[in-house]
Amino acid sequence: MFSLFDCTLTLPTPPLSLSFSLHRHGSAAFPLPLHLRRCRLKPPNSYPSPFSDDPPEAPEDTSHGVSKFHQIQRQANKARRLQEEDFEKHKSVYLDAIRDLHDAPDDEPAALDSDRGYEDDAEFGGIDRALAVKRKEFVKQGLLEPNPPPKQEEEEELGEEELGDLEEIEALDGIRAKAKAAKAADDDENDDEDDVKVGDEDKGGDEDDDDILLGLEEEKIRIVEPKFKMTLAELLDECKVVPVSVYGDLEVEISGIQHDSRMVSSGDLFVCCFLKEENGDGGKVYLTEADKRGAVAVVASVEVDIEESLACKALVILEDTNAALPKLAASFYRYPTQDMSVIGVAGTEGRTTIAYLIKGMYEAMGLRAGVLSSVAYYVHGNNKLESTDNTVPELDSVSVQKVMATMLHNGSEAVVMETSVRELSLGRCEELDFDIAVFTDLIVDRDADPAASEEQYRGAYAKLFSKMVDPERHRKVVNIDDPNAAFFVAQGNINVPVVTFAIENKKADVHALKFELSLFETMVLVNTPQGILEISSGLLGRHNIYNILAAVAVGIAVGAPLEEIVRGIEEVDAVPGRCELIDEEQTFGVVVDHAKTPSALSRLLDSMRELKPKRIITVVGCCGERERGKRPLMTKIATDKSDVTLLTSDNPAHEDPLDILDDMLAGVGWTMQDYLKHGQNDYYPPLKNGHRLFLHDVRRVAVRAAVAMGEEGDMVVVTGKGHDMYEIEGDKRNFLDDREECREALQSVHELHRAGIDTSEFPWRLPESH
Repeated sequence: MFSLFDCTLTLPTPPLSLSFSLHRHGSAAFPLPLHLRRCRLKPPNSYPSPFSDDPPEAPEDTSHGVSKFHQIQRQANKARRLQEEDFEKHKSVYLDAIRDLHDAPDDEPAALDSDRGYEDDAEFGGIDRALAVKRKEFVKQGLLEPNPPPKQEEEEELGEEELGDLEEIEALDGIRAKAKAAKAADDDENDDEDDVKVGDEDKGGDEDDDDILLGLEEEKIRIVEPKFKMTLAELLDECKVVPVSVYGDLEVEISGIQHDSRMVSSGDLFVCCFLKEENGDGGKVYLTEADKRGAVAVVASVEVDIEESLACKALVILEDTNAALPKLAASFYRYPTQDMSVIGVAGTEGRTTIAYLIKGMYEAMGLRAGVLSSVAYYVHGNNKLESTDNTVPELDSVSVQKVMATMLHNGSEAVVMETSVRELSLGRCEELDFDIAVFTDLIVDRDADPAASEEQYRGAYAKLFSKMVDPERHRKVVNIDDPNAAFFVAQGNINVPVVTFAIENKKADVHALKFELSLFETMVLVNTPQGILEISSGLLGRHNIYNILAAVAVGIAVGAPLEEIVRGIEEVDAVPGRCELIDEEQTFGVVVDHAKTPSALSRLLDSMRELKPKRIITVVGCCGERERGKRPLMTKIATDKSDVTLLTSDNPAHEDPLDILDDMLAGVGWTMQDYLKHGQNDYYPPLKNGHRLFLHDVRRVAVRAAVAMGEEGDMVVVTGKGHDMYEIEGDKRNFLDDREECREALQSVHELHRAGIDTSEFPWRLPESH
């Protein structure tokens, strides 16, 4: 029996529960390609029963003098007897059913798993194993014949071409062994080093062999974090920071740099940065803590009044530590971005997807490309920089230089980086050496920052484009469908080449000639200065056409071959949690997206409606303990733009999920009592606009119900979490991945259909589909 749901929602009467036991060649855009130039929580009952004060009734004795053990023993004997009778009655049917199976080997269960391949099937492996063992028992009883011995296949002589292939394979195996041995030797050397200079690489093997191996397969590498050491005097001289005053020994050796006193360790330089409203008091607290944690030197602002002596060996007073921090960090980590090609992607929408597409395109060109995005950090290929809590830490002026140095040390040749308004405004990208600046669009997100303005956004993005000053090396890539395009084109040096892209404006260098949108793929015909490209992508929606065009424009800007542009883009069939298509060969679309603000949800549903689905079924939730004001608005948008809306929880934390749902119901003018009244006769109460509404406080149940509700031509949209793989309930962070819940639900429905069960009779279906 297949179980779609194993969770039950407990609500007051009436109860609401769900329980289910091209490609054309073209010349480069510029004489020399740029890429070659720098290489569960169950809620309490919110409505107590009026009979809760009645005394409890005494339990009824149903054992009739027979102990529980003897009751179970009697039941087991009866079941065994019925089973034996059924076997004797239908013996021929049972024997025929397993006659052609393989016997279990003598050394089972281990041999059974490896020889028969059952370990690869987590759901049915145990069943197959039991059948094999049962057949072996019938063989011993003489009811079945043993399996005939396997036929030995005759070895055929290899032809000349096959012999040549074999020799080539053996040669590649030798290269692989050689490369692995060289890498192990290199790793051992790195572990023993106390001081690593970025750019000094000991590859330890033949470069041609290494290139062949990288082209043959993408291997996971052990990411090595480089170590740095320099004296305080060298650091100040290198970064050209002029101190107001200096105390102590400037020749003290520094092995790290921190601006968070909680992260200081022995040997670090602590740069004391604080907000103006803290005045000098905040600085004193930070200095004291850093000193206790072992900072060997301190850089502080003139505003900090240091009354007590510090145990550190050196003290440097600067006019503004906040302004000096990016320079100090870049100098300490030896300016890693100067030795890589760095692409910055700025804009409100599409930054993450564009970053992934550019990474894929660079890798198609044979370059090791990394990415710094809001989803994950990758050194290159599938080599991910993991954090201790499996989250993506926010980069600051110090950590961004450290990550860049790690990427360079581990072989990255190019890095694609999302540059947000916050990062640019705080100066975190000041000392990053960008080669290409990409502008997607400018939409002020007042859901995230009510005080935000268009001028603030323009000023932040202008910081990136103002770095484009060298016509030989720098490039600007701009979406000219956006009214702010001319402003960004004018930033920096106006002689820096610009590559434009657009859907509507056919004067753009890169524009869409034709495109087709569907529930499962996007087809686009792209015009470029070097030829016409035909691209098929698993990235859905009109907004992803802009993302694809942006990546193509970057490829044109660096002189990439058209074939590699197309191949790199088409290989990116999904971006984690960004309108990510879940494909289990179902006849309806399922996407998971991180949209968690009213504006983002509205844009997402508008994009899905453009795909012309029969119905849109949306799962939406709101976080607990914050942003209560947006809860009704999220429901209003979802119910207006979806045919069916399923309200649920999304990280309720310490707040009762039912209270969150009660707030969300206000978006349709209901309370929880109103919903329950409607639900007495109709599982999905009709709204005034004819759409339907359903709620469940357990998110995984709501997600699975939405997927199970899908029919041919529908689009199921699961919003809120995106790539996040946890649910915060109380103080616990429990594993929950919307994408995996969708896949498991799809597989369960497939099994029901294969078993001949008509799921249209299940209670999750809408009345009109019965």
